[in-house]
Amino acid sequence: MKLSMEYDVAIIGGGPGGCATALALKQQGISKILVVESDRYETVRIGESIPPDTRILLGKLGILEDFLEEKHETCFGNCSSWGSDSLAYNDFLRNPYGNGWHLDRRRFNAFLAQKAMERGVEVHCGTKVRNCDRLHPEGFQLQLIGEDKQTRTITASFLVDATGTRGSFARTLGARKLFLDRLICAIAFFDLPAGSHFSKLTLLEAVEYGWWYVAKLPNNKLATVVASEPSIIKETRLHRMENWLAYLKETKHVSKELVDCSAIDNLSVSSTPQVKPRELMVCAAPSFRLNRTTGNGWLAVGDAASAFDPISSQGIYKALWDSLKAGKAIASYLHGDSSGLEEYESLIASRFDNYLTQRNYFYQMERRWPASPFWQRRQERTGLEKSDLVAYASI
Repeated sequence: MKLSMEYDVAIIGGGPGGCATALALKQQGISKILVVESDRYETVRIGESIPPDTRILLGKLGILEDFLEEKHETCFGNCSSWGSDSLAYNDFLRNPYGNGWHLDRRRFNAFLAQKAMERGVEVHCGTKVRNCDRLHPEGFQLQLIGEDKQTRTITASFLVDATGTRGSFARTLGARKLFLDRLICAIAFFDLPAGSHFSKLTLLEAVEYGWWYVAKLPNNKLATVVASEPSIIKETRLHRMENWLAYLKETKHVSKELVDCSAIDNLSVSSTPQVKPRELMVCAAPSFRLNRTTGNGWLAVGDAASAFDPISSQGIYKALWDSLKAGKAIASYLHGDSSGLEEYESLIASRFDNYLTQRNYFYQMERRWPASPFWQRRQERTGLEKSDLVAYASI
């Protein structure tokens, strides 16, 4: 791994938020940018949907045409059983920006990293940050360790935390997570039968213990997700394949869509069909924002700054939106004006408030299970916790 010694900006995390921030910084004339990514874009990722107006953000980043050439799966809207046993439809027919997309997330992340490298950003995969120290009077010193187990030391005038919901570095710099909700998602992927024509609409179904989601992905596959809270997942053992399948069969709408599908392995990029995956992919899906998303010489982007309920399908859109705002704020800071960081902080907080209003309205719509702990808690809890609570209970 060949590294320079000094950078204008070091970005920790090479997902959508990190790589898009690098692209935005290049547009602002920042030249020496390093993205540190622990993965090699070979692991299956979740978070597949982006709305039609994402094309505006991709256009501003200068990568829309290249993205369209990637041929991700078209999404024409969604249908949902939410607040009613019947399906309601919300399509994008009248949306001025056209259709949305269901992504192959692994390929999309790798695409963003490639676009960043083509524009002169250094992207170092298979690399982790061993230590991060504040330099005086300003800047940071990072110790990086690569797959060769060698440690390199670099300095950066500005640090971006793009580590997702972990928010690893913002927390070491004094930020705290203010939680709204803490969901757990259990996910399986399915192969569609040859010649099948699965709907290009996202399907959402509320159930007594949470909600299910299914969407078609590129390469003729389906992502199927159940979301609930940690205590319910643990009690129902929904993190176990046999229980997950049993609960799936009891759904009214989702189960019908998966008839004759075969499950595939969640743990690799192989498309070899199997009767069942070896295990489900289980992950935390919190809703929170940091009490501060910027500081002297740093900021957080994407899910490191704020995370939305996955039902919103806003994770990637939010990361790209953050990146464009962050690029301007960082460029101003590097030129001696810190007011851009204050504006960025305000924008992140304001956007979360808007999300909070919409999220609360959406969960209040479902009244079929008034005694359900899942729905009671979502309808009673409408604001942020004012303390930095311990993360999820063990599943």
